[in-house]
Amino acid sequence: EMTRHLLTLLLAFASISVGSRSADKWMGTPVNVTYDHRALKINGERQLLISGSIHYPRSTPGMWDDIFRRSKEAGIDVVETYIFWNLHQPIESQELFFEGNADVMTFLKLAQKHKLWVNLRIGPYVCAEWDYGGFPEWLREKPDVVFRDYNQPFMSAMSTFVRQIVDKLDSFFAPNGGPIILAQIENEYGWVEHAYGANGTRYAQWAIDFAQSLNVGVPWIMCQQDDIANAINTCNGFYCDNWISSHYSQFPNQPAFWTENWPGWFQQWGEPKPTRPVQDVAFATARWFARGGSLQNYYMWHGGTSFGRWAGGPGDITSYDYDVALDEYGYPNEPKYSHSKRLHEILHQYQDTIIGQNNIPTPITLGPNQDAYVWGSGSSSIAFVSNIDDKSEISVKFQGKTYQLPPWSTTLIDSQGNILYCTAQLERKQVETSSQWEAVPSFSANYTWYEEPTTFWKPVQSSSPIEQFTLTRDLTDYLWYSTKIQVEKSATHTLEITNTQDYFYVFIDGKLQSVNTGNSRIYVAAGNHVLQILVATLGMVNYGLHMEQYKRGILGTVKWDGRDITNNGWTMQPGLYGEDMEIFTEAGSNRVSWNSGKPTKNAAIWVRYFFDLDQVENAPYALDLGSMERGAAYVNGYNIGRYWLKDGQGDCTPCNYSGAYDPSKCRVNCGQPSQRFYHVPFDWLKSRDNLVTLFVEAGGDPSGVQLVKRQPGRVCVEVSENEDAFVECAPGSWISSIDFASFGTPTGTCGNFVESSCSATKSKSIVEKLCLGNSYCNIAATDSVFGDPCPTVAKNLKVQVTCK
Repeated sequence: EMTRHLLTLLLAFASISVGSRSADKWMGTPVNVTYDHRALKINGERQLLISGSIHYPRSTPGMWDDIFRRSKEAGIDVVETYIFWNLHQPIESQELFFEGNADVMTFLKLAQKHKLWVNLRIGPYVCAEWDYGGFPEWLREKPDVVFRDYNQPFMSAMSTFVRQIVDKLDSFFAPNGGPIILAQIENEYGWVEHAYGANGTRYAQWAIDFAQSLNVGVPWIMCQQDDIANAINTCNGFYCDNWISSHYSQFPNQPAFWTENWPGWFQQWGEPKPTRPVQDVAFATARWFARGGSLQNYYMWHGGTSFGRWAGGPGDITSYDYDVALDEYGYPNEPKYSHSKRLHEILHQYQDTIIGQNNIPTPITLGPNQDAYVWGSGSSSIAFVSNIDDKSEISVKFQGKTYQLPPWSTTLIDSQGNILYCTAQLERKQVETSSQWEAVPSFSANYTWYEEPTTFWKPVQSSSPIEQFTLTRDLTDYLWYSTKIQVEKSATHTLEITNTQDYFYVFIDGKLQSVNTGNSRIYVAAGNHVLQILVATLGMVNYGLHMEQYKRGILGTVKWDGRDITNNGWTMQPGLYGEDMEIFTEAGSNRVSWNSGKPTKNAAIWVRYFFDLDQVENAPYALDLGSMERGAAYVNGYNIGRYWLKDGQGDCTPCNYSGAYDPSKCRVNCGQPSQRFYHVPFDWLKSRDNLVTLFVEAGGDPSGVQLVKRQPGRVCVEVSENEDAFVECAPGSWISSIDFASFGTPTGTCGNFVESSCSATKSKSIVEKLCLGNSYCNIAATDSVFGDPCPTVAKNLKVQVTCK
């Protein structure tokens, strides 16, 4: 049974000191970063480090400060980010680009301001569900290039870019007073190295030798790379505790680092949303530290948004929410945020005990699937007691006491036998259950429209269709293909198109005939006509072998009534005229004539909306595109991403947290669009003359588009007696009403709490006094605060508030 009075005091102290060991002490001054077999060392002191991936281009500079603040408050010590080559150098001949959300220098400065260390994963191959895995398209055009191989054209380009980044960020490395304490070269290369044979092994060794030659002054890591001795090998996966023993046997002088603990998963168009229960994430994390790990990183901690055309796959949705602790908009995702925070508090509280011990403790067997790892001795010791059985609660005896262990759980126990934390028990629940999107009243769905020309202004001629990226250079999703056909008689004709990627639209004389259909039956009158095919990509591949060979567009044959017209003579047009004229910007919008009224076409059109805002709030905004089908969306000239209202189809069987996770489990929202709401960062909005522009590939009703803002909505907290209930609204909002409060034995779930006969009579008025009008409040669930409505009965406190 928990000793909660002591626990409340311990956690109160821990919440003050979370993450403060080294960053608060030394941030901003030059430090010496080394490592031994147990941990990373800063100025000679070992560090237990909890890290979270936050990709700077997947949020905006206006969001970074709050994201870092919430991360620090949750016990994050280190921010892990990639460097995105194609973001910084989309065109080889141009200077590296560092503006807007590519401003990694400002990102690093803000991390330092919040006393967060940084793990800089330079790659430059990053995977990351990012377009082309971070490679710029121009790299594939280099003669004889082979990506990620011992290949001089590739290694020359890669080393040039990495050296430029290191030089640019030199002052941010920890020995120079900056926040960067780790750096990574390459990424998960060990998973593909075998396919490149001996050259792959030579390349991996070259990569780390080159990185070491840069003398950045911090250790280099290579994840999933067990054949390189002069870099720290790290683990990626849903679980990595079983990896630790093999790592130590191979590299006894290296610490155990987990660079990617996947707390969720990415999503593709047409899939239901993936989720991973926080109980399972916490179990994996606790097992990692129990068995000897000293650094763990959540990939992701804040996923954000793949704005513009940066989503990879191909076919990854624009949202990169990932079901992680900070949601797509940078706000706590409950209960994942709070449950993770509590684990971090305890790990930091006992960090000296855990990393101060040189040897990993021998596990104590408590049953066939139950064990305990005890770190330290005496009053400072902590035990990690686990039940790996994924079906049954098990009763065990440990150090003279009996404990009930939930299935698939780790329980943290102090030297007195008190339970500090159980991964399977959400003891302090804060659940924001109705984060409702509300229409922004000043946004009007009145729109004007412009027809995208199907006549070409910069044509390219060829006897047969040319591969798409050869012409577009990945600077646009779109490529038009056109050829002339002669029709002998008015009738229904057949068009066969093979191997065309990723998505295409067939037009005859500028009128849409079919969508993404390899075999079309089209009625065409006798005479001469123009066949036009608009091909749209869904992001370049981000993972795989020989990515330099990746191709898109019309790659197969085209037949008209069975006659092969592949070599008929073709004209191609890279991109859209609207893109070329930048009609999604305020200046470019005036370069074409817009029409009012309902569009006369249902494909290849642009629509635009103007609106004002009474006030631009630091709050989540989005475009509700539920009435549309497919295309691209822009706000004030910023490309907020591809949109596609394709329903998620799959298995949405109710989820049980226990048992090994894989991404097919715990899917939700079957039968709903994979993505309906598209993030509009508040710092991309202004008070007057906002412009929303959509390119409509086909279908939809533009009159149904709406700008929405997410309201903080309902917040519920449930705690046991003698615990603290911490109620917090989103930044910029406050507690406007107390909808329910009862200290006693209330029942029910958030939104449906029910008061019982055992309830302190002044529960609601006490909570109102503590909370109303505040952005947050802390309520002690004790008899001294509420009185004792039912002596000898175990009580709890349930609170429901509305934030506005």
